Amino acid sequence: MRASMLFVAMVLLASLSIPVAAGEPVMTAELADHEVHNSFMESFAVRVNNPHLNDMTITHVSITIEWPGWAPTLYPVFEGRKTLAGGEGFVFHGDAVRMPQTEPGTYSAFIMIVAEVAGTQMEYRFTTWVSITDWGITIGGVPEFLLIPGTFATLMLLITAAFFRLERQAGWPPYRAVPRFHRERRT
Repeated sequence: MRASMLFVAMVLLASLSIPVAAGEPVMTAELADHEVHNSFMESFAVRVNNPHLNDMTITHVSITIEWPGWAPTLYPVFEGRKTLAGGEGFVFHGDAVRMPQTEPGTYSAFIMIVAEVAGTQMEYRFTTWVSITDWGITIGGVPEFLLIPGTFATLMLLITAAFFRLERQAGWPPYRAVPRFHRERRT
């Protein structure tokens, strides 16, 4: 009993005497928009927040997406030097890059950030996702593959009906000497 009490006292004394390492807050990064479209020129925007008390210099921001049937594809967003003060955030915008023609769905990705904090270069990796969709128009719940041909067919029928109606007019077609339906028969 005495030995166990001595052991508990030693453990308590050791745990109180060892300083707890104060964990520094980790920076956060997230995509501004997770939606992209097949075969479109899309650019990525990454919001980076610096929760540290001291300044942080961002030197590289990129996103890597694991498309199905492709090798993981790297999309550079920022290359240079941007200093973020403590508690500050910034949105990095990349150049527009053509997205692949692939199966619509949600795919895993990760954001890679290289930053200098207090003279030390660090790499941060954040997991995220990207959703790729086929672009289309939907008006009143009617998808574009029905809407566009239907609109063209209706337009052609209306134009044809207008021409039939105009044919009966006395001055139609313009610049004609004798209207078509007002001619007298010659024998």
